[in-house]
Amino acid sequence: MSADLECIDDGDEGCSGPVEYRCALSATGRSFPRCDAHWARRLDVEDGIRARYPEHAPSDWSPLDAGEAWGENDY
Repeated sequence: MSADLECIDDGDEGCSGPVEYRCALSATGRSFPRCDAHWARRLDVEDGIRARYPEHAPSDWSPLDAGEAWGENDY
């Protein structure tokens, strides 16, 4: 990509590698320029979020537990 790009996390220590626009990981669809090191960290954070908040309900989950629904069909 362009040599003029600055890593969005440039204020943090540890920038290394080429800075490129990386794929959007959120529903916003926005891409941000990140260096290789900060992109790897961002992917680690995303893995943690997805592990903590899975897309589908766990097998032992019941809407009666907290009075909440996981999806549209749980009411």
